[in-house]
Amino acid sequence: MDRALLPVGDVAAAIGLCNESFEQRKRFIALTLDEERLLQQLQPRMHTYSDQLIEAFYDHLMQFDAVADLLQHDATRVRLKDTQRRYFERLLSGHYDYDYALDRLAVGIAHERIGLKPEWYTGAFGSYLHHFSKALQHEQADSPAQISSVLTALNKLVLLDVTLALDAYSYASQCAIVNARDDVQNLYDEQTRHIQKLAFYDSLTGLPNRNLLGEQVEQMLAIARREGRTLSLIYMDIINLKEINDTLGHEVGDSLLKAVSLRLQQTTREMDLLGRPEQTVGGTLARITGDEFALACFVPDGDAVLSLVARINQAFTEPFQVEGGEVTVHQRFGVVLAPHDGDSYETLLRHADIALHQAKARTDQVCFYDSLLGLKIRERAYLARRLEAALVKGEGLELRFQPQVCLATDQLCGAEVLLRWFDAELGWVSPNQFIPLAEERGLIYMVTRKVLQMAGHQRRIWQEKGFIVPGRIQIKLAVNVSARDLDDSRFANDLLLLLEEEGVSPSDFELELTETGLMRDPEEAINMLHYLKEKGFALAIDDFGTGHSSLNYLKDIDADLLKIDMSFVRNLDCDQANRAIVQTIIATAHIFGMKTLAEGIENKAIVNELKRIGCDYGQGYCFAHPLTANEFEQRWLSSQAADVMA
Repeated sequence: MDRALLPVGDVAAAIGLCNESFEQRKRFIALTLDEERLLQQLQPRMHTYSDQLIEAFYDHLMQFDAVADLLQHDATRVRLKDTQRRYFERLLSGHYDYDYALDRLAVGIAHERIGLKPEWYTGAFGSYLHHFSKALQHEQADSPAQISSVLTALNKLVLLDVTLALDAYSYASQCAIVNARDDVQNLYDEQTRHIQKLAFYDSLTGLPNRNLLGEQVEQMLAIARREGRTLSLIYMDIINLKEINDTLGHEVGDSLLKAVSLRLQQTTREMDLLGRPEQTVGGTLARITGDEFALACFVPDGDAVLSLVARINQAFTEPFQVEGGEVTVHQRFGVVLAPHDGDSYETLLRHADIALHQAKARTDQVCFYDSLLGLKIRERAYLARRLEAALVKGEGLELRFQPQVCLATDQLCGAEVLLRWFDAELGWVSPNQFIPLAEERGLIYMVTRKVLQMAGHQRRIWQEKGFIVPGRIQIKLAVNVSARDLDDSRFANDLLLLLEEEGVSPSDFELELTETGLMRDPEEAINMLHYLKEKGFALAIDDFGTGHSSLNYLKDIDADLLKIDMSFVRNLDCDQANRAIVQTIIATAHIFGMKTLAEGIENKAIVNELKRIGCDYGQGYCFAHPLTANEFEQRWLSSQAADVMA
């Protein structure tokens, strides 16, 4: 670290040097007035040797690597030689007062600053005296007796100079050590403050983070217990932050979070809930995660929380100004009240998070924690763990096959593959429970792969039995695909590898994806689906008519089959509106070169109506419920195989 030169006056005071003490030093070395006058008389005659002595001085120094490294720059050497020339001239000036002493101190200070160590003093000045002596002998050849007197006086003065420089050097070194220690301490203190800030404050918004909030909530809980007060922890989520990040970029998202934190601080600064500030002691606002904030404060009751939430909502009605324009923020709140909902920070935070998730699930603005919510969350977490274990071990998982029939011929043309799960502790678990749970917990990719692997295995068995003969007896097995599957770049290759291991072809399978799922990221989904189709898979759009897809995407997907949702198929024979919708869907599909399949067919009247309006295929209880592999084989495959072989 660069250091400024110490002031010479400060150094002189520190080592006790003043005019009187300097004169005393001169007396200690017995420097007389006659010797001073002798040196002064010699100065004009020795001036001509100045450059020669300086060159000899530095030639000697440059022999040593340590010094040569410090003097490697020409500018440094030129500057030091000029300084040395003035010193040599003053050495013979005959005026050795306090100012002269201060100059000697300045030399020691400067040498310590640039790293020239004291060791070189004796050698350098010894070399100087040697070359000066030779010059003096040449100059004073006519009066040799005077040479000894001059050298004696000069030696005394050089010793005086060296001791002054060494005193200054020593003091400057001590100061450097102290300064270095102080610098290290200051750096340590600064780093400690930085670490504490990182540990307790959010780096983006400057708000307290989860750790600091935890400490302050624990203190507030102690107050609540002692004084019988109610503490509220309000958990707030910016539910459209991801959309903002995806569309406008993360820099805009970060700017928005800063603006949100400022507006929250402004809104909650005065905790005057219900006009009864004597019942509140302010609060702590913190940023918990990327899009989640929390506010801990004392409140009279739950109505006061709703009042505060209303104030926040009112403040957030005004759009935020960010790069790229105005942004409107949508927020949800989860609320807990202590001590009723928990007696520790971690418990309160967990329960507030549960309440927040419930608010988002219900699309409510605010939700108070209910112990039943916690029970449901724990039950779902337990169910998710059991499901993951079943998927990993392959235990309790079975397939069902629901026939798909060609309406024109009443012949089997395929089957939708459905997963069923029997848990040793829970019994049969409804797909309406575990499929949404798998989506929520990120397990759906395991479900899809497991279903395809089991379906591929079963198909190979049927082929080996002769129930499915390529070219003669051909049915497609339809497997449902989640939109989350298409987010995984490994998905397509994983499917191909699974079927290859089972010894079946992608052309034996149809992949079903809902139109709502396609709309999550249409471009990526379309690219993935095109690749899968190139590899031989047939593609179907499931539950068509219930989502929000555009005809452009329908054209770009190049699907083979459009499945008409059962909500339009029910009562088709007596509901004119449904009949018109289904006719439109069929006509649209045929325009794009797709076949249609009606789901949820429950009676022959609907079958006849679908035939009349041109639907290609059907599926529903009218034909069969979902069947086990053995039931499907006996009721459908064996009879169809017999008909074909006859």
